[in-house]
Amino acid sequence: MKKVLPLLFLFMALNCSAGGLRAVFKNGEVVYTNISKNLFFSNAFRYSNYSKRKIIKLVEKIAKRYGVSVRVAKAIAEIESDFNPESVSSANAKGVMQLMDETAKDYGVENPFNPEENIRGGVRFLKHLIDKYHDIKLVAAAYNAGETAVDKYGGIPPYPETERYVRKFMRVYSSGRTVSYRYKKRATKRRRGIVKKGGVYTNLGVGLW
Repeated sequence: MKKVLPLLFLFMALNCSAGGLRAVFKNGEVVYTNISKNLFFSNAFRYSNYSKRKIIKLVEKIAKRYGVSVRVAKAIAEIESDFNPESVSSANAKGVMQLMDETAKDYGVENPFNPEENIRGGVRFLKHLIDKYHDIKLVAAAYNAGETAVDKYGGIPPYPETERYVRKFMRVYSSGRTVSYRYKKRATKRRRGIVKKGGVYTNLGVGLW
């Protein structure tokens, strides 16, 4: 692992013929994986030193830096990922603040699995929504369903998911409760661990390999 880390950005991908398998060459070292390059390397070099307590402190720190209510930022982070920097939703939203790729790009987030980048991008997005709507219910609705939907309906969109989201947000925000410092089990995509086999890094199972 240590040999490839300094060369993290010096790679090129070659799609292979079978089952989306691809080889990634890194200055003579080869990685075989069936997941995207970004997910593979975020898994291989994950931010394991970020405890939940540290993530919460980061949310508080970055929210204060950008003048965003700490309670709002923490409530969104808890609902979205339970402060899990490796969370990936079924819609492919990523990280602590569950940023979609377009939103991450808009706010300069290059690696959504980097907790500091992700939280900074999410908090900046929250600040934009707060400045626009001046109503935390609409802020939560827009974070979930998008600004277009909120603008179209002139309020909380009549989507069951969004209505549940706003109610949950208000419960968490209003309670100001202290969350436990343990990750909850969530329905996120499972990523196979990275192993080294015969000098080659892979996330494929023994049978596939």
